[in-house]
Amino acid sequence: MTRTKWASRGRRRFRAGLATAGVAAALFTAMPAASAAAAPHALSGAVMIESGTFHGYVLCASPTDESVWLKPINTGDPYCSWMAFGPASQFTLFNPAKGQVMAYTGGNEGAVVMEAPGTSSLGANGELWSWGGQEDWGAAALQSFWDSGQNVDAKSPNGDSPRTDPVRTRGWRHGYQRELTWNAITVG
Repeated sequence: MTRTKWASRGRRRFRAGLATAGVAAALFTAMPAASAAAAPHALSGAVMIESGTFHGYVLCASPTDESVWLKPINTGDPYCSWMAFGPASQFTLFNPAKGQVMAYTGGNEGAVVMEAPGTSSLGANGELWSWGGQEDWGAAALQSFWDSGQNVDAKSPNGDSPRTDPVRTRGWRHGYQRELTWNAITVG
């Protein structure tokens, strides 16, 4: 079977699993649970994705459009809670409140967006993420699986503070590497 047919079959299964089982745990192997301090790349159940440098700030889907934002932690905000499916080297981040997955749109400083599963303009790999190695400050890069050189960026483009605009990616090679790292923290 060709690679395109396998990718298409995988997207159909993912969508069908989400529709029939809420979140298709049977189709994906969730990773073992861990605290953020112990293993930032271990995901299980509902998690928040916290900035490795701006503690207290997490990734949240916008309830009104397709963007992803960095917001102060609010455990009562369902748009800041994620379900991860797959191993640390290739996983999907599903937001149950939004009913969509987080995706990369391509290019350096590409937008990080929410979209229906299986609809990425980059193909299936545009909806996949991976963890880079754990850094000595206890966090790991959250990188696009489609382009592992592009990492989710928490830093404001206008200074050394948390973003106040929709989240984008940035290449590790472009400095300020600490702002490209994240931890998964268990919700509730």
